[in-house]
Amino acid sequence: MNDTKTDMLTVLRNRDFLALWLSQLISKIGDNFAVVAALVLINELAARTGLAVVALGMAVTIPQLFALASGVFVDRFSRKGVMIATDLLRALVILLPLLVTSSSHLYLLYLAAFLVMGLGAVYIPARNASIPNMVPEDHLLTANALIQATELVSLIAGASLATLVISLTSVATAFVVDALTFVASALFLLAAHIPQGLPIPVPSAPRNEFRRFWEGFVEGMRYIAGNKHLLQLMAITTVATLGLSATVLLAAAYFKQLLGISAQYVGLLQATEGIGMALGAVLISTYASWARSRQIVSVTMIVLGLGILALAFSPRYWLVLIGALVVGLCVVSARTTLAAMTQALVPNSQRGRVESAMVTVIGLGTMGALIISGLLGDIVGPESVFVFTGLVVLAAGIASIYALRGVEERLINGANGPE
Repeated sequence: MNDTKTDMLTVLRNRDFLALWLSQLISKIGDNFAVVAALVLINELAARTGLAVVALGMAVTIPQLFALASGVFVDRFSRKGVMIATDLLRALVILLPLLVTSSSHLYLLYLAAFLVMGLGAVYIPARNASIPNMVPEDHLLTANALIQATELVSLIAGASLATLVISLTSVATAFVVDALTFVASALFLLAAHIPQGLPIPVPSAPRNEFRRFWEGFVEGMRYIAGNKHLLQLMAITTVATLGLSATVLLAAAYFKQLLGISAQYVGLLQATEGIGMALGAVLISTYASWARSRQIVSVTMIVLGLGILALAFSPRYWLVLIGALVVGLCVVSARTTLAAMTQALVPNSQRGRVESAMVTVIGLGTMGALIISGLLGDIVGPESVFVFTGLVVLAAGIASIYALRGVEERLINGANGPE
């Protein structure tokens, strides 16, 4: 523990990395202001809440595919320049929702989400590619851990502060705050020295990049198809991801309808979920082992399913907050364990292809499930969708008790690769 703290302090003493980390922290906090504000707008203005959720989900998810080709783009230019430019562009784009005054203007919200996420798909590869040029190799893990930690810290702090700010001022203020955090992020980056690294060969055309991605995806899927344990892990991981995505998104979208209180308090729901995620990370780091892996997955999935079912029948705000805490804790515990099991089962030579295929399939499956959930929310009501989702997750948790027995045995015995 002391070594970890020492490593973190050493990395943060690096002035340039500290500037990058602070830029991430402040802009991520701003992002959560915008997320809460967007959900409040949907609660207050959308005529068909489920359809609005689908539109917002698509606007957020589709641009992430841009990352497939953005690596080529960021390697051609100054990565520092790319990050500053995308920050400033996002500062302008996120102000579009200020023009939303009725349901007929919600398309501006979706457009802003699409553009911000698209610019983010360019920013993130530039940031990730810059980190190895800013810190020594033996501190890379610590540096990346600090970057990832900003996700949880910003979720808890940003969502909580957004609730306070919106309740005291207006939804518009939240979008303005997000714009200002992007400007602040750009200023931090401007002050940092971010080496470009060694000269980069002229990259191949985006078409060739996509072809290589597709070939790797097909190879990864073939490997997964030949390993029943990986198929089981992919299916269970998809269900766990769906449990978080569908539940939190629908609960936030139907917040006012379900509980009859102001939609601005959705921020506390997200903050509570973030606290649950942090507790889940602590739980895994303290108690995880291969001998407990199946137990962790099955128990957390079963509790997650019960937590989602509880959300369907919880008319009180404090019960919903407890449910969000449980959902966050269980999803992180299950997904972290499932990810580690997957990585351990695959030899290094195949790991990149398999991970790429798994992420793509899980992402597409989750997006499809979110679309269906959003549409069904308008037709049969959000409570029915929660019940169905909870039952599916509960069934997956029970099934994992038996399905993951073989995986656990192989990991304990130190085996990996295809059977």
